[in-house]
Amino acid sequence: MKWFKGSVIVLLLAVLTACGNTETKAPTKKAETIEVKDATGETITLKEAPTKIISLMPSNTEILFSLGLGDDVIGVSAYDDYPAETKNIEKVVSTNVDTEKIISLKPDLVLGHESMLSAQKDAYQQLKDAGINLFVVPDATNLKDTEKTITTIGELTGTDKEAKQVTTSMEDQKAAIEKKSKELKTSPKVWIEISPDLYTAGKGTFMNEMLELAGGTNIVTEDGFIPYNEEKVIEQNPDIILSVYPDAKSIIEKRTAWKDITAVKNDQIYEMDANKLSRPGPRLLEGAADIQAVLFKNN
Repeated sequence: MKWFKGSVIVLLLAVLTACGNTETKAPTKKAETIEVKDATGETITLKEAPTKIISLMPSNTEILFSLGLGDDVIGVSAYDDYPAETKNIEKVVSTNVDTEKIISLKPDLVLGHESMLSAQKDAYQQLKDAGINLFVVPDATNLKDTEKTITTIGELTGTDKEAKQVTTSMEDQKAAIEKKSKELKTSPKVWIEISPDLYTAGKGTFMNEMLELAGGTNIVTEDGFIPYNEEKVIEQNPDIILSVYPDAKSIIEKRTAWKDITAVKNDQIYEMDANKLSRPGPRLLEGAADIQAVLFKNN
């Protein structure tokens, strides 16, 4: 049962798995042939910049909008929720990729994702067999990788200039957050709770990276998304608890065994936006800034 819960959490994080401007503007597209290598090592060649794009992952969609390509996006996943315009775009992915619908939309480009390769292997092959330009976006695991992904999608869509603006903005936001973190009197100990059954985010996750960037210290030193021991949380006695699921605060406050934890006693339990802290896209630094605001409340 624990294994099942863990799998669900990791899957949800992958799907969730997106601070730049997402406002649609007129991008400057290249007219010459575009050639970019994707996560599978295959080189995708486009004779011109695409104008009908389908995104199979929310993070891809957020990047496209940040590059000013919102009007060119004709299909997204059922999990897309940002920006608001995505709710009116055709849904082509839920549990599985709807290859028939995608083919019927006749896209110039489909952005897949490396994290979907195993589960959607057959669907991806069907799209390729139908002559669809499918580009598998690399699975970013940190901020630098995310910026590389934005640059790559910019190259692929002829919006190199816009991609550079987005990544520069992200670096500026990062520098500002790092500078402000030095003003913290201490580095608060933080427990990140992903689900009520105590799944958490350790080293090598966006949540941990954004927390450390903001100036906090994760009480979890293990790697990845893992189930954690309640006794260890109590023993570590975090100053702050960050959660990313609905009604977490009320659930945590009802735990009798946690009543003496500093974060609980001092009412330092905060519900954060999971998307800002897990999607490899331009809003990651917004997530870091949100965490930093919480850290300063505690200092």
